[in-house]
Parts: sequence; C-alpha cells; structure tokens
Amino acid sequence: MAEYSDAYIFLAEKHGFGDSQPYLRVLRFLMTSAQAGMVAQLPGSLEEVAQKTGTELATVKEDLELLHRKGVVVPRDYKSPDYYMFCKYAERLWEVTESLMGLELYTEAETKELFRLWDDWKRTDYADMTAQRWHNLKAMGIQGLRIVPAYKAILDIPEVLPYEDPREIVRVQPLITVVSCSCRKHMRVIGNPCSKSEADANCLQFAKSAEYSLSRGHGRRISVDEAMAILDRNEEDGLVHVWVNHAKIEAVQPYALCSCCRCCCTVWHYADLRQVANDEVFAKSRYEALVDTELCNGCQDCVDRCQFDAIEMQKVEGSKRLKAVVDPEKCWGCGVCTLLCEPQALRMHLVRPPEHIPA
Repeated sequence: MAEYSDAYIFLAEKHGFGDSQPYLRVLRFLMTSAQAGMVAQLPGSLEEVAQKTGTELATVKEDLELLHRKGVVVPRDYKSPDYYMFCKYAERLWEVTESLMGLELYTEAETKELFRLWDDWKRTDYADMTAQRWHNLKAMGIQGLRIVPAYKAILDIPEVLPYEDPREIVRVQPLITVVSCSCRKHMRVIGNPCSKSEADANCLQFAKSAEYSLSRGHGRRISVDEAMAILDRNEEDGLVHVWVNHAKIEAVQPYALCSCCRCCCTVWHYADLRQVANDEVFAKSRYEALVDTELCNGCQDCVDRCQFDAIEMQKVEGSKRLKAVVDPEKCWGCGVCTLLCEPQALRMHLVRPPEHIPA
C-alpha cells in the first residue's frame, strides 16, 4: 500500500515520470496528499478505497467525484460511478485537466498556474520522452498518426476511401461531442495564442471519449450536421486533420478527430522542440498537392497556409512572376492549401495506393 507521503511518486511512476519534478508538481497541484493516497489504491470501488485508507466512505465518494471532474480518475461506468481507475496515461491526464476552464473548479489565477506547471513538464521531460518514443516507433516502421485530407480538397476524386474522408469518419459515429482543444487552450492561457484559429470549441470526440466528456460536463453533444460545420470552419482556418494510423499506438485511440496547428498541437509543437522529423510522427495521406503554373498568379497565400513548409515561390521559365512550387517530399497531403487558391492552380492528386493505410 502506498503511504500518503510517497503517493505522488507512486502515481508518477505509473505514468513513467517518477523522477520528473515538473510532473510531481502537477500532481501535487491537482490533488491533496490524502486524495493522492486514495488514488494510489485504484482501481477499486468506493468501499475498497475507504477500507484501505481508513477514510470515511462519504469523504472518499466526494473526493473521487471531484477528481473525476478534474480528470485525475475515471469511473468504470459513467452512469453509475462507484468504481474508479487512475487516468491511464500522462498525455491523457494533461489533456483532460486542461479542459477545466468553464467547470468552475479553479480560479483564473489557479488555472493559469496549472497550465504553467504543465508547460514546464511539456518542455522538458515530456518532450524528451515523446522524442524517444517517435524515434523508436519509426525504427519499428510505425507512424502513429495519419494526416487526413480536408474533404473539400478531395471532393472531385472518386477513389476516396471512407476512413480517409473526414465526413465519413464523422457520419459513422453514434455519439459525437465537441470540446475545447486542450492544446490551443494551453497556448492561449500561457500567452501564445494560436496563429491559425480563434475558434475555441473545435475538437470532435467520439465513442468513449464522447461519453467521458459528457460525464465531466466539459463536452457538448452535437449532431452530424453541426460536426460537419465545425469541420468546414477548421479547414477554412487552415487546421490539419489528424487520425490514428496504427493499432499499436496504445496511448492514442480513434476516439477523436483532431484538427491541428503546428504552433499549438502538443504532439507537433513539442516534437519540433526536439527536432523530431515530421515523418517520425505523421504518415502522409494518399494525396499530394500539385500546382498548375499556368494558373498560378503568384499570390503566395499557399506558402503561408502550408504547415509543412512544402511550398516555395520559384522562378518559372516563361513567367515574370514567381510561381508556387510544391516539394513532394515535404507535402503531407493535408489539402488546406488548395482551399484558398482563388485561381484553383493548386489541386490534390491521388499518388498512393489503398495499401498505404494500415489495415
């Protein structure tokens, strides 16, 4: 049994960060030592935790319900929360605890302090850990996340598969919720607002994640049509859709369709801090942007839009204007560049077979 005095270290070790002082500071912020002692006894029922810790059942129930709202613990049954588990992964813990704004659990100053503590961890031990993880996965031939093209960019291509079409990914979901993007919220609170989108609620969650967000009160159930409208706005803002690419990525499940930006995304931004190459993190879509130089008017809007730095303006024979040129090695096939090309010089082309996407 973990004693209260070392419960924080015990819990940090469960997430692989027992030696991380920034992570221990986060855990100490999220719960009292007595609450950490309760969480150290999980998984278990309210009665079991009360018996093991010598705490009144009513206190255990109240504290674990509060920690559920905070995102620290998860009930086995959302409708009947009488058996709890500690949040399984550190990444999930930061994500759900940074969705606290609006739940009235902390003051504004306390919320900013929590986000600052998370930022200390992300920039140090988390960045180191994930950089090593991406290196190891790439060595195994695994890219954990896949770029999903903007659906308006591939409307006219007949060979689009259901699991690479964001509309179809959304349509098959029996339950959809929308929540604030934790990554974008994090950057805004610490003083680095997103350079791509001012929208707050733009993260679509499905299945277990949707049930979870509803149980904590930070998610809102939406219709397929409303989800489609959010997809439209995300694409117009230039955000890149990201989906799980491999079943072996245990820490990530296909329960959310992320729309990401390089300046905020916790995966992307902190991989950049450790100079992790895009091809270690993301698998390309099956598509690639190509430029019709005859139609290109040299406006350069696509250069600013591309988050993969795949487009440059170059001198083209026979033209006095610089023209956009796509580097196929750098293009990940997100398609958002094509959406603002007024002369329609940029188009997506299918360049990879169906087998490109893992079964």
